[in-house]
Parts: sequence; structure tokens; C-alpha cells
Amino acid sequence: MEIKYEGEKMKKKIPLQVLETIESYVNLQGTTFDSVDPNEFLLKFVDKDNNSDFYFNVETYKMENDFQILIDFKPSNKQTVGNRKAWIRAEQLEFNFTNWLKILEGYDSVKTVFDDPIIKAYSDEYYTEFEIIDKDADTKPFATKQILLLDDHLEGIQMKIDNFQTKENNAEIEKIKENIQELRNNLTKKSKKWVLKKLSNIWAKITNQGPNLMKEFLSEAKKQAIKEGVKFLFENGGNLLI
Repeated sequence: MEIKYEGEKMKKKIPLQVLETIESYVNLQGTTFDSVDPNEFLLKFVDKDNNSDFYFNVETYKMENDFQILIDFKPSNKQTVGNRKAWIRAEQLEFNFTNWLKILEGYDSVKTVFDDPIIKAYSDEYYTEFEIIDKDADTKPFATKQILLLDDHLEGIQMKIDNFQTKENNAEIEKIKENIQELRNNLTKKSKKWVLKKLSNIWAKITNQGPNLMKEFLSEAKKQAIKEGVKFLFENGGNLLI
């Protein structure tokens, strides 16, 4: 029998075998994807890129001759950006989900004319400076004090960056402001790695605007305060960024 869900799902209305099969995927987070509210589905994952409509859904299950689950994911393979919807045996979930992740990772690593190699180089340089060693960096958010430290830093940039806006760099500065607001909106919702990748990209775009902006927003003292504050939760780290 195929099951559909309406309204709030109750775990004791779902067979234990189904719950055990999807248990390791619940609230799973990664560098390329997010686990989001599945609504009427069992599981729902989306690409972390806000400009992407890639997803992987585990919609429902049926227990007839054997235990099967209905999946829908996009892209379905390297040759298309279209989706695929299919019933599979429950034990095939890991294989299909892993293949979907490999495609997302491929998009992240491939070099194209749509990427700015200079900004990527700066972003990679900044990201490596954080030396992330936390085993849960892919799945856990920062501590509240770290979040407030980062938010203070981002707010400081937002308050002053208009002073450096000109006709020539208007589009780039507006994009930086959009990226900052996106990051501030997600500091409490995203994983440590996601936050630091976004922060590194913002720093890279500021760097690309020249020494004046670097001196104002990315002096070694300010960068070090952020890096140390993120690592060691300095009680007064925020004061160093004022």
C-alpha cells in the first residue's frame, strides 16, 4: 500500500522499518546541500546554491512484495539537468543519494566561464586560514557567541560599505551587500562550513575591490579577531571589530 501524508506526520503512524531506513538522513547537512522541512514527504534535500533548483526527495513508501520508496531528484545524471522520479528498493537509497551528491560536488569543482578565477583564488585563500578541524563542521552551527561575533563584523561592513560605492563598482558593491544580508539571515541556520565559505567569498569580493576596502574591512587585526573568535570564543572578540 502506498502511503501519502497530510498535515503533521506522526512517527508512530509510519512503520519502524521505514524510520530506521531514513534515520541516518534526518537533519543531514553537507557542504553542497541542506536538509529542509520535507512537508508531506519523508525527506527533502536541496542544493545550497540559492540560484539552483536541484533537489533530492524521498516522497513516500510502499510495503507490498518488498519495501520500496519513491524518490524524485534533480539532476538525474551528468548528461541532463532534468529530474528523475522512480520507485526503488529501500537498500538502493544510499547509492542514488550518493550519486546525486557527486553531481553537486562536480558542479562545485568544475571550472567554467561563469566563474571568476580571481575571486575564487582569494576565497580559497581566506577559507584555508580558518583551519576547520571540527568533525561536525558540515552539520552543526556555530555557538551563539561566535554567531554574534560574526554578525557584528558583517553589520559593520554593511554600515560603511556605501561610502565606497561609485558608478564604476555599483553592481559589485550591491552584490556584496546582498551576500552579507544572506549570510546574516542564515548564521543561526547553516553549518559552520557553509558560513565560513560564504564569509570567505564576501571577503574575496571585498579584496577584489582594491586596497582601500581591504584596509577598511579586512585589516589583519580584524581578520585575526574573526579567526580567533571563531576558533576560541573570545569573550571580547566583538570589541576588536569596532
